[in-house]
Amino acid sequence: MTNAKKPSAIPAENFSDTGKIKNLTEKLSREEYSLGMPLLDAAVAGAILGFRPSDREMRAQAQRCWEILKPQLNQHLLSEDETVLPWAEVAGGLPPEVMDRIKKSHLEMRSLISKLNGVSFKEDPDKVVAVAGKALCVLVVKLDDLIDSEEMRLLPALRKMLFA
Repeated sequence: MTNAKKPSAIPAENFSDTGKIKNLTEKLSREEYSLGMPLLDAAVAGAILGFRPSDREMRAQAQRCWEILKPQLNQHLLSEDETVLPWAEVAGGLPPEVMDRIKKSHLEMRSLISKLNGVSFKEDPDKVVAVAGKALCVLVVKLDDLIDSEEMRLLPALRKMLFA
């Protein structure tokens, strides 16, 4: 049995972060709900462009979706990596294997994001758009899995730590 620290054992200087973490946790949860249609639209556009990169309508759809998803995704990952996860690690409420799984998932997401950075779905050549379309589709599938995992595991664990 591991000796995880209870939230009451968190050093006093970290209590000031608790309110910030509560707000951030709720914000992250709300953001995940707002991604529904852009995720579905991005998956469809990405899948079609992977095989038919000349489709102008899907290029426009992919561009619109990526412009919506990119800033939200970057902010979400940044918030978790720089604020929520370090706080949870200090608080001791998440097992190390869970932290490692989350960090690995975030690295995979960042790798896929890097394949899409700088791509213009509207103007790049078909060959570039085909690769980017496939990357967009994979990113959306992984993001959907990550959202499900966070809703089922991470956010309830954080809430338990915060409100115990």
